[in-house]
Amino acid sequence: MTFNIFPVVYFAVSRSLLASGTRLAVVARVHGASAWRAFWHVTLPMLSPALAAGMLLAFTLAIEEFGVPAALGSRAGVVMLTVGIEKKLADWPVDLPGAALLSLLLMAVALFAWWLQRRLVGEKEVTSVTGKPGENHGASLGWMMLPAVLAMAAVGGLAVGVPAVSMMLTSVMGTLSGGVSVENVTLRHFAALFDQQGDALSALGTSLSLALGSALIVGALGLLAAWLVMVQKIKGRGMVDALSLMPAALPGVVVGVGLILLWNQPFWPRSPYNTLWMLLLSYCCLLLPWPVRYVGSALRQLGPNLEPAARVHGASPLQALRLIVLPLVFPALLAAMLMVFAVASRELVTSLLLSPAGTQTVAVFIWRQFEQGSVGQGMAMASLTLLTGLVLMLTALALMQRRTCG
Repeated sequence: MTFNIFPVVYFAVSRSLLASGTRLAVVARVHGASAWRAFWHVTLPMLSPALAAGMLLAFTLAIEEFGVPAALGSRAGVVMLTVGIEKKLADWPVDLPGAALLSLLLMAVALFAWWLQRRLVGEKEVTSVTGKPGENHGASLGWMMLPAVLAMAAVGGLAVGVPAVSMMLTSVMGTLSGGVSVENVTLRHFAALFDQQGDALSALGTSLSLALGSALIVGALGLLAAWLVMVQKIKGRGMVDALSLMPAALPGVVVGVGLILLWNQPFWPRSPYNTLWMLLLSYCCLLLPWPVRYVGSALRQLGPNLEPAARVHGASPLQALRLIVLPLVFPALLAAMLMVFAVASRELVTSLLLSPAGTQTVAVFIWRQFEQGSVGQGMAMASLTLLTGLVLMLTALALMQRRTCG
């Protein structure tokens, strides 16, 4: 779970570093501070909002994780709240009161984490002087270069390399008992993906479309919510901030059941139930906290005089948001949208509960292949999805880099 979640903190902190630049740390070094002193007294305090936001999201993601505990926890005798909730809803008789009680406990833990973050960070404003992204000049690590590179390579290898290689090998193995050998290599699992009446490719297209739609919708809503709370400082902003965290604290299974109970009522003239709109709605409900937190941490670094200056020169609040605020927080917003895209493309629990009849997402397709014993086809689909998502996200990052350099 640690290797699965640590990119959340990395994306938040790295975008914050890009926004603040290195000029303040350089000034500290010029005035005699050592590298560690400049980091401790200058860089780390400026990163505190982004670090706290990333850690809060990581915590809530960890306590609401379902896939890893369900797959590995049972063998180790570890039962987490999300697995307990799923069992109460899946086993007969269905225990809705018990599931609701565990869900409330999970929300209480997440809200305590939110309160603790507010106590640690408070209303502190961390401003990067003008709000403009600063230049980041490379620093020489000296003798620490090799240990740092080896440490990052080890983390990347354990978090990405080992699972990816294992997945790729399984996808080209004819039989698991045959082991890794030239005689056991085959591409029939990939060929089978194109021979299943288009089910596999349809599932891939459905997942990518839903992930893209979710990223665009929650990106826009998250930017607006963070702007209203951090910049406009509307009344009740504390409640809005708390409500923006709640979806991250809710397990996907709870959100799925809640949406079923809500939209499966006879009094609705039209209902998204049993359509792809239901899946899109569930993804947006679950992933809205990501852009709110990422953009909120970026907004803390903007100077307080930027939007008032635009207003003095005749800009409306929305014009100031579009022409001043959005370009400055765009790196953080894009990072959040990329994370939303990545998570939505592999969302399992709500997809299992809410997928319309005859429609599959990638996660549902892989899950059912495992249930049927077709591990090779499941891994082939996972490999194809990984490569497709990686190409799309790297393309988006390249476009952002080109936009920044231009």
